[in-house]
Amino acid sequence: MMLLVIYDISSNEKRLKMSKALMQEGLSRIQKSAFVGRAGSALFREIEVKARSIVDEKTDIVHMVRVSELEWNGTKIIGRGVNAKKGLGWDLVY
Repeated sequence: MMLLVIYDISSNEKRLKMSKALMQEGLSRIQKSAFVGRAGSALFREIEVKARSIVDEKTDIVHMVRVSELEWNGTKIIGRGVNAKKGLGWDLVY
């Protein structure tokens, strides 16, 4: 099962903490505030716990979407994700 995590976090510090936590769990950045990776139920719960500890539920939002690998493989990508500061494409591993 694939896990898509998309977030809107107001604090720069918390946003950085969230992105580091997701990368530490093996997810890959696909856009500035969007990550994807393979995740079973245990990892899904672990990421949920981490997200709840990072975000302020009054001002921030995190979407965690489970998608089958079959559905994910049917995803169409238009354009190229680019790290604007470094001019590099995102390193996708899935």
